Amino acid sequence: MGLPNIRERCLVWTMPWLAPLIATLISWVLSPVLPKANYAMIYLAGVLLTAVTTRVKPALVCAVLSFLTYNFFHTEPHFTFFMVHQEDILTVTLLIFVAVVTGHLAARLREKVIALEDSSRWNQQQMLLAQELSACVNGPSVMKTLAQHLTQCFSFTTQTYYPGSDELTSLTAKYGLSSPHIASAATEVIFKEDKARVLVAFNSHRGCMGLLKIESDAPLTSLQRSGLDGFIGLARLAWSRVVLSETLQQEITVKEREQLRSALLSSISHDLRTPLATMIGSVSSLIELRDALDQAQQDELLQNTLSEAQRLNRYIQKLLDMTRLGHGELTLDRDWVGLDDILSVVIKRSKPLLQDVTVDISLPPEMPLLYVHPALIEQALFNVLENAIRFAPPGTAITVSAFTADTQLHIDIHDEGPGIPPESWDSIFDMFFTMAHGDQYPAGTGLGLAICQGILGAHGGSASVFESDSTSGTTLRLSLPLPETQLSSKSDDDDTYTGD
Repeated sequence: MGLPNIRERCLVWTMPWLAPLIATLISWVLSPVLPKANYAMIYLAGVLLTAVTTRVKPALVCAVLSFLTYNFFHTEPHFTFFMVHQEDILTVTLLIFVAVVTGHLAARLREKVIALEDSSRWNQQQMLLAQELSACVNGPSVMKTLAQHLTQCFSFTTQTYYPGSDELTSLTAKYGLSSPHIASAATEVIFKEDKARVLVAFNSHRGCMGLLKIESDAPLTSLQRSGLDGFIGLARLAWSRVVLSETLQQEITVKEREQLRSALLSSISHDLRTPLATMIGSVSSLIELRDALDQAQQDELLQNTLSEAQRLNRYIQKLLDMTRLGHGELTLDRDWVGLDDILSVVIKRSKPLLQDVTVDISLPPEMPLLYVHPALIEQALFNVLENAIRFAPPGTAITVSAFTADTQLHIDIHDEGPGIPPESWDSIFDMFFTMAHGDQYPAGTGLGLAICQGILGAHGGSASVFESDSTSGTTLRLSLPLPETQLSSKSDDDDTYTGD
């Protein structure tokens, strides 16, 4: 910050005295070969050296001392300050004049160079602080970054306090940094200076969210105060950005929660009431018209009741799965399993839903084992297959294929349905997002694909729309990572895997 260090202090105090002494010694050494008239140039060189290594005042002192030394040792009568020759008086006068002018100019030039270096160093420190503050995502990180730079640049002692600290409460109350003062400066950074102590309060609409106490060994200089103002100005900008980001995030969370609540109520009111109404109608018909119905009609009503009850059960299970995913209660009980084993269970579960749709499975002859939670991956595949069955036209086939690429296993599920518009490719994995295509393709619950994405994400994988259009149908791609190291260790020890 331009403050003189130890080396500069030593030069300031030693050069004005040392330069004339060295010049005198050099002149004595060179006196046999150097004309006496050139001695003044040696002293002038000492003054210039002092000027370029120190500042203006030391250079002027050196010029005066050089004049006195030259007069004392090299003008007649020697070892006195009297001069009897006019040429000596002229020489000494020119010496002092040239020494003062050149010393002053050289010292001023050096001071400007030092000021430019200090300014450049200060700008670099500010840029470094601004870069680190731009990466801060919360209040504590802003305070920590500011404290580190204040300690590095000024050697200040810093201490931070957070909400809940007794010291925070007492200091903010003592120095007027607490409510109601904060209310008028919400989301601001306020600092108070008290002798060698500076208190920086980081405020938001919720009150004082942190306090930074800065202490110095001595009262702050104007240079330190200017640097501190600049650092706190940068911290104020970073703090405003953090508070604004948190406020926006809260508003987004509230909006999403409200949208989710509305979608949940809408979905429950439709997807629960529809199967319940069908079940109630079938059971009421059996109770009231049992004698008027033949066996085939009674079986049909019972089958409708069972089908709607199974549909209701699947919907409730999906709601439970989404609850577990949303609350982070999903635990992965991993095991080694083959993809063909999982698909066989999924196909078996899907048979009641197939009707006029078939499922073709195409797998490579040698598929690597998966180290996953078998039941969860089975549920994810079933959700995607159930979605494909819903939109597959009667008499068509759904194709399930798989292949490996790099360190991932990709599972493609293709149907010949009406396709998905490109703008909805990402939205179909959101909760309660549904797409209906008239009475031919009724909308689902909007939970199946969201659950699938959550399950795959927990395994380090993902689900996405690989391709889709209205003529060739839709292909959803499910990707799972292949644990190569665990695969190799499993293949070396066959006794640890039974294949069941």
